[in-house]
Amino acid sequence: MVGVHPSTTTVSAPSDASVDERRPLTRRDGRVDLWIAGLVFGLGLATLWLSAVIVDGSEGAGTPSTVESVLWLAALCAPVALRRRRPVAVLVVVSAVFLAAQLRGYPDTLTPSIVEFVAIFTANAWAARRGRALVVSVAVTAVMFVWLGVWLRTVYVSGAESPDAVALATIAYTLVSNGIVLVTAIAFGRAARVSATRLHALERTGVELRAAHELVADRAINEERTRLARELHDVVAHHVAVIGIQAGAARRTLDRPEIARGALAAVEGTARTTIDELERLLSVLRSRDGETDPGPSGLAALPDLMTDTRALGLEVRFSVHGDPREVPESIGVTLYRITQEALTNTLKHGNASLAEVSLRYGDRTVEVEVVDDGRPGPTPYPGAGRPNDAATSGAGLGQRGMRERVDLHGGELHLGPRRRGGYRVRAVLPVGACVDSRPREHAVTPDPSERA
Repeated sequence: MVGVHPSTTTVSAPSDASVDERRPLTRRDGRVDLWIAGLVFGLGLATLWLSAVIVDGSEGAGTPSTVESVLWLAALCAPVALRRRRPVAVLVVVSAVFLAAQLRGYPDTLTPSIVEFVAIFTANAWAARRGRALVVSVAVTAVMFVWLGVWLRTVYVSGAESPDAVALATIAYTLVSNGIVLVTAIAFGRAARVSATRLHALERTGVELRAAHELVADRAINEERTRLARELHDVVAHHVAVIGIQAGAARRTLDRPEIARGALAAVEGTARTTIDELERLLSVLRSRDGETDPGPSGLAALPDLMTDTRALGLEVRFSVHGDPREVPESIGVTLYRITQEALTNTLKHGNASLAEVSLRYGDRTVEVEVVDDGRPGPTPYPGAGRPNDAATSGAGLGQRGMRERVDLHGGELHLGPRRRGGYRVRAVLPVGACVDSRPREHAVTPDPSERA
């Protein structure tokens, strides 16, 4: 502050007594506050020395001695070291020491004014409750302005019949300058508090965003693992089922060497195909960018799948409805895998002799439907399943994989036994429209198209 002895605080706008969140104090903050207290104390010693030089080292009546002045200065500066840990208490202590030192005739006004400014600023910037800090600041300001008024009256008005213009100007200047300084301390403190609170909120948001990013990354990894598990199941389950069927056929036809040799050759070829597809999947894992030959999986590979299935003795009728067009690769792979799984389940679990596969292109959808004519009883394909297997029912793991694939594209899956016998799998996927990928309920129900 500038002007005469007193240093005070002035009123600010009302504020609620809410508690703001800002960053917690660190050891570095404590060291910084200790350095500030030391610097202010050094400044105070320098001003005391200058005051002693100016007054020629003499001590006037009512003026504290040099030792006493140093003690007053120490009492004023020491609380600054705790200014951010106990901001309101430091403001009260500093203001009390300030008033006591001025009443005692402390010769310096610059250092006490700086300390008072720092205390008011800190109380409004760091107090846990803004409302309480503002109330204390207003109370301290009121007390100091009362004292300042009394002091100015004693110096410039007492003993004179009427104060002259110079005295009045000095009084006005002192009051206004101190008021501006104190209001500025409060305003700067509250502005610093808002800025620090926002900064802390941004830092906390950054931490939350990083945590969310890690969570999304973990989820993506888990989803990729699930996708690879589905791919492995689709590849291995289909080909192992074929191997089982052909091995059973070879065992039952040992008395007919030509047929047995053909079955064993099919086993050998299927095993080789299985190894090739597993190597393809492993190459995707080893590849940095995952850009590898996708292999025979997609809508264009459906005719080859039909041919392979017919070679196992199951009659397959394949038909395409609508205008064929390009679809996203992921949708084509999904429909291929669903068809492959449905035919595999027909071979393994269904006493079927015929399967009909229909590929339909709609305006906004593409769908595949697999229907067989299975009946209860042992499968006609040797080695395909246990004699007591249920009629046509899909494998649990395979059905779950189909549901997950369809959910990924926001499509619909219908699967279940038909009233006229057999089993039906129908998958409908949207193309060229917004996709809702939330999980859906895919009930295992009879064919709705055959209900009365």
